[in-house]
Amino acid sequence: MNKLEIRNVSFIYGKGTPFERRALDDVSVSFESGKITGLIGHTGSGKSTLVNLLNGLYKPHGGEVLLDGVSIWDKPSEISKIRYRVGLVMQYPEYQLFDETVRGDIGFAPRNQGLSESEISERVAEAAKFTGITDEMLDKSPFELSGGQKRRVAIAGILAMKPDVLVLDEPAAGLDPRGRREILGGLSEYVKQSGITLILVSHSMEDMAYYCDNVVVMSDSKIYKAGTVDEIFSSAEELEKIGLDVPVISKIAARLKADGFNLDGKLYTVEGVKDAIIKYLGGSGR
Repeated sequence: MNKLEIRNVSFIYGKGTPFERRALDDVSVSFESGKITGLIGHTGSGKSTLVNLLNGLYKPHGGEVLLDGVSIWDKPSEISKIRYRVGLVMQYPEYQLFDETVRGDIGFAPRNQGLSESEISERVAEAAKFTGITDEMLDKSPFELSGGQKRRVAIAGILAMKPDVLVLDEPAAGLDPRGRREILGGLSEYVKQSGITLILVSHSMEDMAYYCDNVVVMSDSKIYKAGTVDEIFSSAEELEKIGLDVPVISKIAARLKADGFNLDGKLYTVEGVKDAIIKYLGGSGR
């Protein structure tokens, strides 16, 4: 079932001026419930504009953004309610922290939703769990934390709203490999347990290959290709043609195949290539 759908959407910067630029051109794409969908594209492809349309930060100049089959602009005066249902975490959200304590920052949005203190406490605890925030950290000032810890707090603040859709723009940018795994792994587990729709924007092809169920590729203000991870990364050469990179492990697998190793399987994750090599060596009797 599709939770969120973009239907024939167009968006123009500087509309009606000499500086008009079409950022989205008749774009249609859907995002499934309970799935993680990756959104990739080179700089200027339109993906950032698309992200800002998903919860009403921008209004399309043509087409519709549908949540549960209803346009999010059906009642313009209530667009703020949509932003509780479609949670958006922008790049480097740690710079948006402001409360005296981590607990207060995470609980800010649920409090604005009018929840009771007990409900707020439950949501803070749950969001902290999935983002790797310890009980000890909850009563600290967010400004005492490391950059990676601040990132967790900002993401937890959106999770605590319990949105139907969570949109993350480069949530692991600038983090070391361990930090990336902890944040993205926790979010992946949250999707499995909650059934929400997660949209992940990232330049890391490794993250896309490892954590996503589906991938949407944007190029020149349009959807270039959309499909499952298998479908997108099985034709990695197409991504390279439009200026995108592919997972490093895919390049290694391609080199092995060129050298005569007949590998078969999911050749875009380390685990997939490892399994293919083991299968190949076993099948050849080596």
